[in-house]
Amino acid sequence: MDSLPNQQTILENHEEQDCLQAMQLYSVTSLPFALKATIDLGLLEIIAKASTPSCMLSPAEIASQLSNNNPDAPSIIDRLLRLLASHSIVRCNLVTGEDGGSHRSYGLTSVGKYFLQNEGGISFAPLLTIYLEKYFIECWKYMKDVTLEGGFSCVKAYGMHWFELLGKDSEMSSTFNKAMSVYTTLVMNKILETYEGFEGVNQVVDVGGGFGTNLNLIISKYPHIKGINFDLPQVIKDAPNFPGVEHVAGDMFTELPRAEVIFMKTILHDWGDDRCLKLLKACYDSLPESGKVVIVESMVLDLPETDILTQTVLQRDLALFHILPGARERTKQEFENLAKAAGFTTLKLVSRAYNFWVMELHKN
Repeated sequence: MDSLPNQQTILENHEEQDCLQAMQLYSVTSLPFALKATIDLGLLEIIAKASTPSCMLSPAEIASQLSNNNPDAPSIIDRLLRLLASHSIVRCNLVTGEDGGSHRSYGLTSVGKYFLQNEGGISFAPLLTIYLEKYFIECWKYMKDVTLEGGFSCVKAYGMHWFELLGKDSEMSSTFNKAMSVYTTLVMNKILETYEGFEGVNQVVDVGGGFGTNLNLIISKYPHIKGINFDLPQVIKDAPNFPGVEHVAGDMFTELPRAEVIFMKTILHDWGDDRCLKLLKACYDSLPESGKVVIVESMVLDLPETDILTQTVLQRDLALFHILPGARERTKQEFENLAKAAGFTTLKLVSRAYNFWVMELHKN
């Protein structure tokens, strides 16, 4: 495949590399919005169903499967997909036609499959939609103001925080709950491959468990466990029935159901230290002396690295900053401080799943 003259020399020049990286950063928003447009158009779904021997399709072949009357559709599709190809979301080949001319054809990569809108599998499409929705985007406009003057981005933009907004927007609430359920399936399946802390346990309360996906997966592996899915009334009213799972409505900051194990996945990062401490104290009071809290959260390092794991956690940390007062990703020391203040004697890191850590808090 042809490349531009001197392209390799440019990439080996560190000064030019730095400048090119800066150029990429100022236009980096093109990538997520192009990906969202691709998903909204159903392009990845069309490519995934390609029946050609190569499992690849040309932009014209893709456009022919869309309901459109725009003669420029193949060209627009080509421009969207070649950007995604440069980030390994789709793969691209040059194909020579019978007339001697060449065109690009596109296939799905293992990364791209995570954005298929399949019903039963894992898709990050709902999460991408949330991150690029007006609620998130508008909040970024207030980053300068809240830095200099204080306050809270989401309140400045909409007069309320994220969970209050979801209570007023049923469509976005549905998208959010679906996204959380899908994300939970991905992370929990990975956790259950290595974490053995549910063995010998008879009862688990999942605090802020949403639709009950966590407990359904746990009980699928440990069918002797009785699960209580504890969340707000407006959340569990739409929760499906799962074998061994009882849905209970309540306020996690006041009183929790009693159990041997309290499970919380990505709950603490939604709240400031004062609310987290109140929640952990409620956990402490609901556990027997031999009980434990199992927490799944990301952790940030004191000195940030440049790897993809660190980048994804810190990107989410800033997103949380906008939408929920006090929300943040924390260091190991910060988790230990909260646990100690709530009365727990030990915090133990047990295993990692993607960019999440499984921690156990023990009373004794």
